[in-house]
Amino acid sequence: MITQKWLLGLVATALSLTPAYAAGEGTAVGVKQAAQAQVQSGSRTLVVGDDISVGDRVVTDRSGEVQLIFADQTRLVVGPQSSLLIEAYLLRHSNTADKIAVNALAGTFRFISGRSPKSAYQIRTPTAAIAVRGTKFDFQVARGQTFVMLYEGALSVCAAGNSCVSLTNRCEVAEASGPSALLYERSNPDRPPLAMTFRYAQVQSPLLREFRIAGAQKCTKNDSNATPSSLSDIKGDDDVPVVTRQRSPNSP
Repeated sequence: MITQKWLLGLVATALSLTPAYAAGEGTAVGVKQAAQAQVQSGSRTLVVGDDISVGDRVVTDRSGEVQLIFADQTRLVVGPQSSLLIEAYLLRHSNTADKIAVNALAGTFRFISGRSPKSAYQIRTPTAAIAVRGTKFDFQVARGQTFVMLYEGALSVCAAGNSCVSLTNRCEVAEASGPSALLYERSNPDRPPLAMTFRYAQVQSPLLREFRIAGAQKCTKNDSNATPSSLSDIKGDDDVPVVTRQRSPNSP
């Protein structure tokens, strides 16, 4: 005989096994004005502690910047004059995600994957699809081009014509433009000038410590003989203090 207690237990078990969209999938832990979260119903100015949810479009002006941490510990920086849409975040109760999908529309970004499986991450731009394999990288989107620079792990970058390249070594750069994807290995003389265009490879002082990558500045140099250990030992500007705008006492 089915009892009420048995039914309640069955429902509770089913709920515990079912992924669900969380309210406030990400949190803004570092904000430099001006930065906004836009939805169809309007927009709001972001401050430290604000939640970012599916459907939010994070937009910054020339001086704006947002540093986001998601429930699975994925970290994402939206740099100045940038725009990024949170398309999906399907979280399990183990604080890992089945799906994390973002659409980087324009600007400069840093991405550091969290606890979720590599298959969960989906990053799109107007000219590229980026497949993440447990990794740290910067990418930028402008004028019909996407550039990606790898710091740790591995990833693949595919252009609109299904041309793909794989980045497996630190400091490699990929370009997706039109139907083609190109790989610039560390020994390629064209790579350092491209690497110099990545904002956070040159200056990490605006970033909180958990968003910094040791030795990132080394990737802007033409040093094809550098080892991963020598890259990670570079001090750079990691010890520069960070100032972020805090939520005011009168904020809702």
